[in-house]
Amino acid sequence: MKLVVVAHGHFATGAASALELIGGKQEDVAVIDFSEGMSAQTVKEKIAAELENQSEVLVLTDLLGGTPFKVSTELMTTFNGKMNVLSGLNLAMLIEAVFARNMLDFDELVDKLVNTAKDGVVHAQSLFAAEDQEDEFEGGI
Repeated sequence: MKLVVVAHGHFATGAASALELIGGKQEDVAVIDFSEGMSAQTVKEKIAAELENQSEVLVLTDLLGGTPFKVSTELMTTFNGKMNVLSGLNLAMLIEAVFARNMLDFDELVDKLVNTAKDGVVHAQSLFAAEDQEDEFEGGI
């Protein structure tokens, strides 16, 4: 399965750099930055080039409704294999995608990534409050 990471500015490159730092160099991961001055057509062409000779492609984008998402979903309608496009790219999602893609089938991976991205968003106060409550009960009655 090929992963294509597409985002505004240098977000895609940054996420891929963090992934490499954590998990090493990865195969079948393409990174496309939607940089200032680049047209939607250019981004679409770069993504289309990554789809060639692929049977399964998962595109991870930053913003729902943004140009990377829109052009990826346009390409999805004509792709001859399995393809899906997810928005809300975060590092947890990308790491999970890389390491789980060979263990899950395509649709299971998509569902897992959506949950991973959602579950990875927490605020520290509630997290620490839950830990404090657990500590209170350790001593028993």
